[in-house]
Formats: sequence, C-alpha cells, structure tokens
Amino acid sequence: MKITEYEEFVQLVKKYKIFPFAELAPEHPALTVVTEDSAWHTEQATDPWLWRIRIAQEGVAAYGRFFGTKASFIDSALYPAVRTILTGNQSVRDLFEAGSMSRAAHRIYGILSEQGNTDSRQLRKEAGLDAKEDKKEYDKALNELQSGGYIVITGSAKQKESWSSMRYQTSDSWIRSVLGDVRQLSVEEAKAEVGQAIGPVCSEKAFAYFAKKLGMATR
Repeated sequence: MKITEYEEFVQLVKKYKIFPFAELAPEHPALTVVTEDSAWHTEQATDPWLWRIRIAQEGVAAYGRFFGTKASFIDSALYPAVRTILTGNQSVRDLFEAGSMSRAAHRIYGILSEQGNTDSRQLRKEAGLDAKEDKKEYDKALNELQSGGYIVITGSAKQKESWSSMRYQTSDSWIRSVLGDVRQLSVEEAKAEVGQAIGPVCSEKAFAYFAKKLGMATR
C-alpha cells in the first residue's frame, strides 16, 4: 500500500521507530518503497523529498546516516537510546584523544558545538574543507559523526530556489531542543529499550539486521 500524505509518513515512523529513507533492512519498509515514484521532486506538499526535511524540522524524528551511508529516520522518543548505543557513551574528545576519530570529524563537531544548527556549505568552509579535492574527506567526516551518534541532519538551506544544502546540529543539542533533559542510560539499558521498541514491529530478518548494527542480541 502506497502513502500520499505527510501525516501518513509520520505515522509510519512512529509505528516502526526506525524507518529508512531507502531500502535498507530486509522485510522492512522505507520511504522510497511506500511512495509512488511520480510523487517525488514535485515541490508540492505531497512530495516525499520535502517530507524528509519537514519531519526533522518539526522534531518528529532524528534524520541522518546512522547505519553506514544510507539515511534513516528514528522516532524522536527513541533516538536518545539509539544515540547512546552508537556513541557507547563516549565523548568526541575521548574518541579523538584515543585516535578513534578523524581530525576532520573532530573539527566539524567543534564548529557545530560552538555555532549550533549550521548550513553544510558554511560548515565545510569553516572546517577548511571547501576545496574540490577535500569533498570526499568532508563527506566521510559527516558520515563518521552521524553513524557515531554525534550529529543529525536538521533541515535544508534553500540555495538558488532549490533544496540543495543540508543543515547539521550536534545530537546533544538537537535532543535538548526537542525533548528537553533526558535520563542518561547505560549502553545495556539503551539496547534493552531499543529492542523492546522495535521488536513488536520488525520481522525476524529486519530485527536481526538492526540488532547487528546496534550490537544487540537477536531474538
């Protein structure tokens, strides 16, 4: 069954808790799968390309490349637990000093910590990675921070009448802006919370996929 309205998309994200942008987990829905191809890039209210930005801006879901290089939406209420698992409750400083984070990622995180919600083009410039040959390093650093649980996509900056530049924010700051103060979980508590949330709505194969990505026990 295909959906045509933004509100239907919101309900799917709330139901499945982790909802990929494109096909990711086996036997699990994704935004590109549940919508018609003809609905995309129309710049109308029914355009799923715009929904992905709206759902992040409204704080309904965290949006980012949390599982490798493919984007997903995570229900905002569940994201703090997912973030705890991704970060392992380790700070950016600890990771960098241990040699487990790239210099570019550390630099980008520092800028976002100081400036807050920042347009990607400005972020790249301030990170000193705006040269053509630096694009790969910049993109890799952004993916490193998203999959590590340290930043999220918060919207899109309009450039020359097109939505072409993402905006980023530290996950700590985003969580506070959407949920306020949240209880700090241990990694094991977070895994239990995520398992309980997605278990009832995931197929065996989908659950196994997310369990592997998040280091949880399979059921």
